[in-house]
Amino acid sequence: MEQDTIRTIREAEQAAEQTEQEAARQGEAAIDEARTAAAAESRERIAQAHAKADAALAAARAEGDALQREALDAVRQEVATLRESASAQADAVRRLILSELV
Repeated sequence: MEQDTIRTIREAEQAAEQTEQEAARQGEAAIDEARTAAAAESRERIAQAHAKADAALAAARAEGDALQREALDAVRQEVATLRESASAQADAVRRLILSELV
């Protein structure tokens, strides 16, 4: 009877130890899975942030290009206006010179 009790206690201790080891393995597996999921989430968020930054950069470049084109068009218009004004003034000067000579 004593040996049965001792054997039962040893079997219970072994079962408890196996349960503890299995729980430790499951805990490590859960931690590994959580780390993997966190790394994947981190990569996904970084990729999304890069995509947003790329889109913002493209939009800023497009806006800058549009502003540059508008400024260039304004300068060209101003140059054309100045040329017309200079031409008109040159004509007026020629007429004045001719009127003084005649």
